[in-house]
Amino acid sequence: MSNPLRVLVSGGLVAVSLCAGCTKDQAVLQTGLPGARARVSLSLVAERGEYLDVVMESAGPRYRFFLPNDAACAALFAGEAAVFYANTGPFGQLSTEATRCDPVGILSLAEWRDRGPRRQTRAVIPRSRAELREVIYADDDLTLVRGRYPLASEIGFMGGGDSIVAIPRVEECRGVPESGQASMEFRPAGRNPYTLINGNMRCPVLGFIQPPANP
Repeated sequence: MSNPLRVLVSGGLVAVSLCAGCTKDQAVLQTGLPGARARVSLSLVAERGEYLDVVMESAGPRYRFFLPNDAACAALFAGEAAVFYANTGPFGQLSTEATRCDPVGILSLAEWRDRGPRRQTRAVIPRSRAELREVIYADDDLTLVRGRYPLASEIGFMGGGDSIVAIPRVEECRGVPESGQASMEFRPAGRNPYTLINGNMRCPVLGFIQPPANP
């Protein structure tokens, strides 16, 4: 039986239906309710230049974030302190009793898109022009390209006029960072919400990231 979570919105009670058997922490992450807080586990995938690539898990949803590569965020991995995630700001906030860290990028685009009620599928797939200006980081796994990606707003990512995409180092993405521009496509359903299209290349977008504070 579904466990309803009731929240106060504009002076009235709105019931949000959650999955059957959800724990409180699962519900917090799955619905994205503003201000809600849950205990999570955090693992470091890699340091990628200005960023920490991390995976956040609970008993249910699993999200991959980019964090600033600074002392406050690195402290999340020190010791055995409990880590909590709060639904606040663009990508939430991670904290322990001693430190706080605000994610600056999301690399779980399908999961982020699908939080809460399912969006209505459109008859026409949205497209817009993306401008790829500068590769700011690359390794064996992925490439980070700073540019202009207006369609990022489809999943609530603000600042698409100056942001960074993460794309995988695969054949489908070969030459895309150097192309200067491509069509970006958004799909409201399916495994890959975003694709960069350049000629015959269809390069999947892994995530969107805010530029460093001091470029």
